[in-house]
Amino acid sequence: MNSNVVQPTVHSINKVKERCGIKNKHSAVKNIELALQRGKRYYDFSSWESSYLKNSVHNDCFAVAYNNYCYIFSEEKVCITLFELPAWFGKKKRFDGKEKIKHCKRYLRSRTCLDERNLQ
Repeated sequence: MNSNVVQPTVHSINKVKERCGIKNKHSAVKNIELALQRGKRYYDFSSWESSYLKNSVHNDCFAVAYNNYCYIFSEEKVCITLFELPAWFGKKKRFDGKEKIKHCKRYLRSRTCLDERNLQ
Protein backbone atom coordinates (compact mmCIF):
# COMPACT_ATOMS: atom_id res chain seq x y z
CA MET A 1 0.00 0.00 0.00
CA ASN A 2 1.30 3.45 -0.87
CA SER A 3 1.98 5.63 2.18
CA ASN A 4 0.28 8.70 0.66
CA VAL A 5 -3.01 7.00 -0.20
CA VAL A 6 -5.90 7.76 2.14
CA GLN A 7 -8.97 5.54 2.21
CA PRO A 8 -11.89 7.50 3.64
CA THR A 9 -15.04 5.76 4.79
CA VAL A 10 -18.48 6.88 3.68
CA HIS A 11 -19.12 8.10 7.23
CA SER A 12 -15.97 10.24 7.26
CA ILE A 13 -16.80 11.79 3.89
CA ASN A 14 -20.30 12.65 5.08
CA LYS A 15 -18.96 14.17 8.32
CA VAL A 16 -16.37 16.27 6.47
CA LYS A 17 -19.07 17.56 4.12
CA GLU A 18 -21.42 18.29 7.02
CA ARG A 19 -19.03 19.83 9.54
CA CYS A 20 -16.55 21.60 7.26
CA GLY A 21 -19.14 22.93 4.82
CA ILE A 22 -17.74 21.15 1.77
CA LYS A 23 -20.08 20.49 -1.15
CA ASN A 24 -18.68 17.52 -3.10
CA LYS A 25 -16.98 14.19 -2.42
CA HIS A 26 -13.70 15.01 -4.19
CA SER A 27 -13.10 18.08 -2.01
CA ALA A 28 -13.91 16.08 1.12
CA VAL A 29 -11.36 13.40 0.19
CA LYS A 30 -8.79 16.12 -0.56
CA ASN A 31 -9.45 17.67 2.86
CA ILE A 32 -8.85 14.30 4.54
CA GLU A 33 -5.59 13.85 2.60
CA LEU A 34 -4.41 17.31 3.66
CA ALA A 35 -5.28 16.51 7.27
CA LEU A 36 -3.08 13.42 7.14
CA GLN A 37 -0.20 15.24 5.45
CA ARG A 38 -0.25 18.59 7.28
CA GLY A 39 -2.01 17.77 10.53
CA LYS A 40 -0.29 17.44 13.90
CA ARG A 41 -0.24 14.29 16.01
CA TYR A 42 -0.01 13.96 19.77
CA TYR A 43 3.79 14.19 19.93
CA ASP A 44 3.70 17.67 18.33
CA PHE A 45 1.80 19.22 21.26
CA SER A 46 2.31 19.99 24.92
CA SER A 47 0.98 17.78 27.69
CA TRP A 48 -2.71 18.82 27.72
CA GLU A 49 -3.22 18.67 23.98
CA SER A 50 -1.18 15.49 23.74
CA SER A 51 -3.22 13.70 26.41
CA TYR A 52 -6.46 14.90 24.78
CA LEU A 53 -5.48 13.41 21.42
CA LYS A 54 -4.29 10.17 23.03
CA ASN A 55 -7.51 9.74 25.03
CA SER A 56 -9.80 10.46 22.07
CA VAL A 57 -8.81 7.26 20.21
CA HIS A 58 -8.83 3.52 20.82
CA ASN A 59 -6.04 0.96 20.48
CA ASP A 60 -5.34 0.73 16.75
CA CYS A 61 -6.07 4.35 15.80
CA PHE A 62 -4.36 7.72 15.92
CA ALA A 63 -5.72 11.25 16.03
CA VAL A 64 -4.62 14.17 13.88
CA ALA A 65 -5.43 17.79 14.70
CA TYR A 66 -5.96 19.88 11.59
CA ASN A 67 -7.92 23.08 10.97
CA ASN A 68 -9.75 23.01 14.37
CA TYR A 69 -10.93 19.43 13.81
CA CYS A 70 -9.70 16.10 15.13
CA TYR A 71 -9.46 13.45 12.42
CA ILE A 72 -9.38 9.81 13.54
CA PHE A 73 -7.35 7.43 11.37
CA SER A 74 -6.70 3.71 11.66
CA GLU A 75 -3.18 2.27 11.31
CA GLU A 76 -3.90 1.51 7.64
CA LYS A 77 -4.60 5.24 7.08
CA VAL A 78 -8.34 4.79 6.76
CA CYS A 79 -10.14 7.92 7.94
CA ILE A 80 -12.88 6.87 10.33
CA THR A 81 -14.45 10.13 11.49
CA LEU A 82 -13.78 13.68 12.60
CA PHE A 83 -15.08 16.01 15.29
CA GLU A 84 -14.49 19.58 16.35
CA LEU A 85 -11.70 20.29 18.81
CA PRO A 86 -12.54 22.11 22.06
CA ALA A 87 -12.05 25.88 22.23
CA TRP A 88 -9.05 25.64 24.58
CA PHE A 89 -7.12 23.32 22.26
CA GLY A 90 -3.94 24.94 20.96
CA LYS A 91 -4.32 28.09 23.06
CA LYS A 92 -1.63 29.33 25.41
CA LYS A 93 -2.24 28.36 29.04
CA ARG A 94 -1.57 30.93 31.75
CA PHE A 95 -0.65 30.09 35.32
CA ASP A 96 -0.23 31.98 38.59
CA GLY A 97 2.13 29.70 40.44
CA LYS A 98 0.56 26.25 40.17
CA GLU A 99 -2.98 27.53 39.68
CA LYS A 100 -4.38 27.78 36.16
CA ILE A 101 -5.92 31.16 35.36
CA LYS A 102 -9.40 30.52 33.96
CA HIS A 103 -10.44 34.08 33.11
CA CYS A 104 -7.34 35.98 31.98
CA LYS A 105 -9.00 39.35 31.41
CA ARG A 106 -10.64 39.32 34.83
CA TYR A 107 -7.37 38.24 36.43
CA LEU A 108 -5.44 41.07 34.77
CA ARG A 109 -8.07 43.64 35.81
CA SER A 110 -7.88 42.57 39.43
CA ARG A 111 -4.07 42.56 39.36
CA THR A 112 -3.87 46.12 37.96
CA CYS A 113 -6.29 47.33 40.65
CA LEU A 114 -4.11 45.75 43.35
CA ASP A 115 -0.96 47.30 41.88
CA GLU A 116 -2.55 50.77 41.75
CA ARG A 117 -3.64 50.47 45.40
CA ASN A 118 -0.13 49.49 46.47
CA LEU A 119 1.37 52.54 44.73
CA GLN A 120 -0.82 55.04 46.64
